[in-house]
Amino acid sequence: MFKKITLMLCAALLLACDADIRIGNGDLSERLRFDFENGEQGWQAGFSDYDTELAAGFNLQSGVRSIPESNNSGFYLAGTNQSDDLFMFIKSRFRGLQASTRYVASVTINLVSNGGAGCAGIGGSPGESVYLKFGFAETEPQQAGYDLNVAKGNQSNGGANANVIGNIAVSGLACDGTNLGNKTVTSTSQTELEFTTTEDGRIWLFIGTDSGFEGRTEIYFDQIELTVQPKLGS
Repeated sequence: MFKKITLMLCAALLLACDADIRIGNGDLSERLRFDFENGEQGWQAGFSDYDTELAAGFNLQSGVRSIPESNNSGFYLAGTNQSDDLFMFIKSRFRGLQASTRYVASVTINLVSNGGAGCAGIGGSPGESVYLKFGFAETEPQQAGYDLNVAKGNQSNGGANANVIGNIAVSGLACDGTNLGNKTVTSTSQTELEFTTTEDGRIWLFIGTDSGFEGRTEIYFDQIELTVQPKLGS
C-alpha cells in the first residue's frame, strides 16, 4: 500500500534534511507528489550538452513561475537548442532509503510545453524530437565539459542512467512555438528506473528534455509524482 506525501511545507522539510528530499520509510513503497506551488520543493535546474562559451545564444532560463493561462505554478525550463543536442533538466537528491539496496522508481509528469505535434522543424520536430528522460545518479548530475557527467544517452536513445519515457508533443498547438498545451507522461514497466542506493541510502533523480530540435523549447513541470519501492527479490 502506497503512502502519499504532499510536500507543502518545503522550507521546513529541507532544513530538516540538509536540502535532500527525505523518503519516509525505505522498506516500503513511497509515493511523493510535487506541485511547485510553494517554490522549488528541493529540485534544482541544470543544463548540459552545449558549449558554455556560447551560452548567451542559448538563452537558458529556469525557475518556478506562474504557468500562463493557469492558476498553477510550475518549474520552468527554456532554451534555444543551437547545439542540436541541448539537455535541460531538474534534479534532486533523495535520502532515507536503505543503504546499498536495489530500488525501482516510476514517475508521472504533468507538463506544459510549446511543442506542437506533427510539426516540421530544423534538425527535428519541436514536439516529437524533444525527448523526455527520467534518470538517476549516485553523484550529482551536472555538466562536465560539454556533456552530462552520467550516462543519459543521446536524444531518442536512453543510457545506463536514464530512460526515454516520452516526448513533449501536444496535439493542436501551433507549430511556431507560440502556444502552450498540457500533457501527461507516465513511465511504464519498460521505462521505470532500477538503481542501487549509495552506502548512506541516497540517490539523485533527474527529469529532463534531450532535444534534436534546433529551435526554442519551453516547458513547465506542473506536477510530478514519484513512486519509489524496493525491488522484489533483490
